[in-house]
Amino acid sequence: MSAAGRPYLRAGAGGLTPLSLTAADLPASLEAAYGALAARQAAEPGLWGGWKLGGTNHASRAAFGVDRLYYGALARGEILQPAPGATVPGFPLIERKGEVEIALRVGAAGTGFDAWCVALEMPASALTGLPGLGVVALVADRCAAGALLLGPLQTGPLPGAGARFAQRVNGEMRADSGFDALTGMPDTLLADFLAMAAEHGAPVAPGHWVASGGITPCLGYAAGDRVEILLDDRVVIDVRIGV
Repeated sequence: MSAAGRPYLRAGAGGLTPLSLTAADLPASLEAAYGALAARQAAEPGLWGGWKLGGTNHASRAAFGVDRLYYGALARGEILQPAPGATVPGFPLIERKGEVEIALRVGAAGTGFDAWCVALEMPASALTGLPGLGVVALVADRCAAGALLLGPLQTGPLPGAGARFAQRVNGEMRADSGFDALTGMPDTLLADFLAMAAEHGAPVAPGHWVASGGITPCLGYAAGDRVEILLDDRVVIDVRIGV
């Protein structure tokens, strides 16, 4: 088993050294992982500011062999709203990569959302052997939480079904995708997540941000890269990747 003989559960920041685990190091089941994480997160409610969803696009469902979404918590310090030209994320990650998502802010009633934005989600996991290690490992690792970069906040309707989302890296267009990459529209995915989180006792709260899943492929970056995120040919995020 992992540290002190307990199943591996990542509560804090991800490590910067590769970590090899086996099935014996992990929670016994997906439900056990969610339950243990919910208890730990509920004990530290001030630490958490959001959630990231997986299994909400066709690629991640195929990679992990799932037919239902999965999720992990994001710490407040992992959710950023960078100024144009800022170097991100401002703390070290074991990986440099990112995908475009729609992030939705949970509304005051805890159902639905009261704001949204285009976001760049930067996953990072020290676990080796993913996805072969399975979705239990990913959930126990907070779904590879790294950093969530929020674009300008919007309070109107979500983009229409024909919207296009792109990544331009150092001036080169490297990804251009639409909502058909997802298994549902972001508001539907949010509702599915909120129902699942309630089942597990996860401490979702009004004001939390929920990253609804990768629309573009997850691209690798190098230190110093300029990354621009576009919605329908309009730049909404413009950042530099840090060391």
